[in-house]
Amino acid sequence: MHIVVISHSYPTTKTIDFVFVDQLCRAFADEGHDITIIAPQSITKCVVRRIPIVRFKSTIITEGGNTISLYRPFWVSLGMRMGKLRLFRNSFNKAVNRVLCKITKPIDVIYGHFWAQAIAAMDFAHKRNIPVFAVAGEGELKTHCKMTPEAIKNVRQRIQGCICVATKSKRESIEAGFVTEDKCRVFPNAINPNLFYPRNREKMRDKYGFAKDDFIIAFVGQWNSRKGVNRLCAALRQINNSRMKAMFMGKGGEKPIYQHTIFSGTVNHDILPEMLSCADVFVLPTINEGCSNAIVEAMACGLPIISSNMEFNWDVLNESNSVMINPLDIDQIANAIELLYNDKNLRLTLSNGALQTASELTISNRAKNILDYIKLNIQNKKQ
Repeated sequence: MHIVVISHSYPTTKTIDFVFVDQLCRAFADEGHDITIIAPQSITKCVVRRIPIVRFKSTIITEGGNTISLYRPFWVSLGMRMGKLRLFRNSFNKAVNRVLCKITKPIDVIYGHFWAQAIAAMDFAHKRNIPVFAVAGEGELKTHCKMTPEAIKNVRQRIQGCICVATKSKRESIEAGFVTEDKCRVFPNAINPNLFYPRNREKMRDKYGFAKDDFIIAFVGQWNSRKGVNRLCAALRQINNSRMKAMFMGKGGEKPIYQHTIFSGTVNHDILPEMLSCADVFVLPTINEGCSNAIVEAMACGLPIISSNMEFNWDVLNESNSVMINPLDIDQIANAIELLYNDKNLRLTLSNGALQTASELTISNRAKNILDYIKLNIQNKKQ
């Protein structure tokens, strides 16, 4: 099949945005499919955030030696919020459709990574009878809030299928009116096991200059209120144990403040598994997700998880691999950290559980399952 994947962003040599899209597209290609990616780049963000501008068209070579065509047209994302209205909101859609019109090879499937991206191509696809599949994985689905009931109905009638990263994403998509339950399947996010696996902790700590006997807590994510970086800092300050060191891997407006921080900043994706392997536990007191890639990656590195007892986590976290807490309760976060600090046997049990869960969440398995689902839906439509 020739699958055109539409994504809001794409990783570059300087950024790690949407690495999960890159990994999935590579897996699709290595399953023998022809993949074209359209990932418009915001000229505004390039200027304001000094993100490097990349060429309009490039070729990606996968691990299996297959090629992917990547298009990065420009769009304008700068706008003033006026209630639900964002000026220039059509700029992204126009950028996508400019590229779609230039593609000469027949398109079998359009795969929109998140609802807004699928909707961007729906008129194009409808005129040409191309099936459109959407990925539901937004932290919070708001796309429908900007649409009329008639426009939502059109989406529901035109969508061929919805790949949901979590049961929460499925529920939200149905409640938004975008899709019916019979057109949804849940496939949690996954990892590349060739990259994310446990390294020797002692060797990794020696490599990065961390003490062998410290208890290290890892956090990966944006430094903001949603991810809970300051709630984690507050819990660690409340515990006040100098042996508890913290690594805050990410960036954002809420810079983590904790006296015993041993690392703070961004990490290249290929280095991340080594950093995670230095840690004893992974903590993410997030209040909203689709399905957290950071949690799945941490599990694949053998880390016990402390995270939110909320719907978006229930497809991958349970008592076998995690301690689940109220992410807004500092005391619960602190108590969970102290519990694992004091109970080595529990850490080992949860570590083994995390590895077992992650072993079933590989990117190749996810790609095969999604492709099988797409093929089956297309066949059913033809019958």
